[in-house]
Amino acid sequence: MSTIPTTEIIIFETSEEFRKDASILRPAFDMVSKSDGIRKPIYSGTQIENPTTGYLFLNWDSLAHHQAVMASPSYGSLLETLKPAFGGPSKMHHVIFNDHPIALEQPVTEVLLITLKDPSHRAEVFDILGKISDQTKKMIVFGPTLEDENTIIVVGGWESVEVDVWIF
Repeated sequence: MSTIPTTEIIIFETSEEFRKDASILRPAFDMVSKSDGIRKPIYSGTQIENPTTGYLFLNWDSLAHHQAVMASPSYGSLLETLKPAFGGPSKMHHVIFNDHPIALEQPVTEVLLITLKDPSHRAEVFDILGKISDQTKKMIVFGPTLEDENTIIVVGGWESVEVDVWIF
């Protein structure tokens, strides 16, 4: 199996139950944590400005490791354990970030989806994001989604919301 670390990001509409008690994801986390190629910990949270939007971040040794889990007979059971947390649609992305996503270890994580209107600017956008990533000592990481190279996900980690506002 190829071993390029890949981050799975699920952006989902949260259920009322999840907003009251995020620990309802524990059974799903317990199942996934036994998978070959998963890098612990698994991160989850809600958007501060809009708690009806939730995020799951799972770091894998490779995309192939995650695909193996999705192809396994137990995947249906895993999806069932996630249902109580989901209050509506979800979208899964896979990203190979420019560096290890240490931003996820911070108390506040910012997620930004950029859609390139003109793909000819990709190199310029990557250059700018690379400089920002370097200036923040990799507290901001980025990468195109494997599903659509014109969608770039940027993840920043901050000590507080106020620090994020100050930087930007």
